[in-house]
Amino acid sequence: MGTLLPLTSPSSPISSQQHAPVAPIRSDLQASNLLHNNLEPVVGPSLRIAALNEPYTGDLKGMRGADFDCYRQARRAGLVGTFRAFLSERIQNIDSIVQESDHKLPVVNIRGEVLFNSWKEIFNGQGGFFAQTPRIYSFNGKNILTDTSWPQKAVWHGSDIYGERAMETYCEAWHSSASTSFGLASTLLSNKLLNQERISCDNKLAVLCIEALSHND
Repeated sequence: MGTLLPLTSPSSPISSQQHAPVAPIRSDLQASNLLHNNLEPVVGPSLRIAALNEPYTGDLKGMRGADFDCYRQARRAGLVGTFRAFLSERIQNIDSIVQESDHKLPVVNIRGEVLFNSWKEIFNGQGGFFAQTPRIYSFNGKNILTDTSWPQKAVWHGSDIYGERAMETYCEAWHSSASTSFGLASTLLSNKLLNQERISCDNKLAVLCIEALSHND
């Protein structure tokens, strides 16, 4: 297996676009002040996020293969909706997966528990900060942070903290499982969804799927 290497070099190819400096996590971002603290299922439109039922190397048969796995496993789980892989690659940014009219909707797990107050909140420059311990479930109902099926508690994403593709760090467009290729991922133990960790593509990590079109319960 390859090693997990933190992405520390400022010259690493995250994005060619310039952004304002990232603000520190505000002290008022406490669970008690956020919708995240509500463990009751959300009523009304929302965007569901789930993990594929097992971890994968960086070879996902490309974006098309990853999207198909999301579609197939969602259907098998009885979830009606359009699920796509939560990944960036050379022609796709993560933040553009969800239609713009739904960017203000809450992001929930498959139990309806709120993970983020809105889709756009994930990309506010704070790395997709979870106000609580992440509660992300696979399509077959396993908590990926506690279940031993995912020995490495990290998710592939291939994106910078703003949801834009990170050039050359998405496992050869998600076609490589080589130890010499790298993709950006986030260790969930960091309480962030878009933490910037450069990980060799032979590692098996969680792959997330996001509902691209909102649903109503």
